[in-house]
Order: sequence, then structure tokens, then C-alpha cells
Amino acid sequence: MSEAPLIETRGVTKVYDHGPGAAAVEDFSIEFHAGDFAAIAGPSGSGKSTLLNIIGTLDKPTAGEVLYEGGGVSGLAVEELSDFRLRSLGFVFQAYNLIPVLTAVENAEYPLVLQGAARAERRRRALEVLGWVGIEDLAHRRPDRLSGGQQQRVAVARAIVHGPKVVLADEPTANLDSKTAASLLDLMESLNRERGVTFIFSSHDPAVLGRARRVVQIRDGRLAGDSSK
Repeated sequence: MSEAPLIETRGVTKVYDHGPGAAAVEDFSIEFHAGDFAAIAGPSGSGKSTLLNIIGTLDKPTAGEVLYEGGGVSGLAVEELSDFRLRSLGFVFQAYNLIPVLTAVENAEYPLVLQGAARAERRRRALEVLGWVGIEDLAHRRPDRLSGGQQQRVAVARAIVHGPKVVLADEPTANLDSKTAASLLDLMESLNRERGVTFIFSSHDPAVLGRARRVVQIRDGRLAGDSSK
């Protein structure tokens, strides 16, 4: 018997009230499993970021449902969804989204602050994951004293510090040069293989698609292909 999926979308459709009324995502059904290193790929406007936001419960589908380990999450109340994200999901954004007045270690430990972890424990854990991503020596610098690649590593540390089931990364290499992007992908691949972190990317970057072990193609909001290496 095959392993039950970590994430499943069943007939997910998203129609926005504004615009021409066409569905951004239409009748989309897909499964992702623990340990996946997968990319959702497609041209601009294909619906890949919308799909990632729905998987991450940042957006609700107009129809269909999203399940985590067999349990539906689309119908949860706002407070329940917030708690679910805090406990189970990590996010990496192309714009880094670090808090400018906080140092690298303070940014990294922020999910643990929200969870109410004790100060000493959250600091220990944040320094540990900053070590994993190779910038523990920059722990006390604020974002304006870090390069783009270093900021994105802090963002990855923040995304994994609380041990989420999956990290969702929306165009994580978009603002990085090719060398820095390759270094970031090396890091994510290492976290996936050595520490079992599940990654799902939304990207049209050939470098990301070349590293992904699974590529889900989306076109005009519909599933257009699903290939594994």
C-alpha cells in the first residue's frame, strides 16, 4: 500500500471577484508526500502562486478542498487556520519578508515567539537552525546589514525553526543572482535530503525546475503535467 499523502487538493477551484471572472485555478487535484522536493511550474498568470497560497491556507478555494494527512483544512475558522499554519507550515517568500528592526536570530525565532516557547529554548533553536543554513556568525545583524542571499537564508531558517510538515516557497530565487540562487538551492536540497524537510516551490526559474525531483506543470489554472525524476 502506498504511503498516504501529506497534502491533497481535491477539485480545487479559485475564482476572484475582480477581473474577467475566469478561474485562476480550476478543478485542480494533486497529492504531495512527505519528503517531496517539488516545484509547481508554469508561465506568468498560470495560477501557480494562487495554487501555492491555497495549499498554504493563505487563500481559500471557491470550490473543492485541501487536506493535510487526510484531514480537511479549507473549512477551518480564521483562528484555527492561523494556528494550523503556525504549527504545521513554513513559508519562504521572494521578498524575504524579514522584520527590519529584528536581528537575524530574532527573525529566525519569531515563529517560536508566537508559539509561546521559552526565551532560552527559542534562542537555542534559532541559533541551531542559523547554523544549519550557514550564517550563525551573522546572528546579531539586522536585515539591512545582510546581502540578499543572506536574508533569504534567514527566511529559510525562520521557515524551518518550528519543525513544520512542509515549507512552501514562492519564487524563492527571483531576487537573487544565479550564483546566490544556486547556493540557496544547495541549502534547500541539503535540508530536504539530510533533515527530511518537505519543500514545494512555485517557480518558473529553470534552476529551480532543474533541481526539483518532481515538477507539476500548471497552465491556465489546470494541471498540465506531473513528472518525477
